[in-house]
Amino acid sequence: MLQFLERMAAGSRLGFSRFLLSIILLFLMSTPGESACVDDALYGVDKDTLLMASKSVYRVLDDWRAVVFWLPLSKVTICDQVGNVDDEMAIYYEIRNQDKNQMVRAMRER
Repeated sequence: MLQFLERMAAGSRLGFSRFLLSIILLFLMSTPGESACVDDALYGVDKDTLLMASKSVYRVLDDWRAVVFWLPLSKVTICDQVGNVDDEMAIYYEIRNQDKNQMVRAMRER
């Protein structure tokens, strides 16, 4: 191990710089991407449909009874996800109610 370190120290600085740069690039390329999230407010709930203050409409994929007690003006965070919906890969949204500390999956209607 000591001989390896001596060879590395004796090598040119340019070779070490390229090695260090390649390690940094590998690290940056391997970090997971984060999903895009937006904050919104709940305008109303109609069975399995969530109406947002931003005029967005979402259809709940999970059990719609989970959102029955979500109150208007509740703070929500909406994050887009890619995953399995009805045995197909699709983009869906995780809607987190910050006031109730609950989360449901939904599809965007408009």
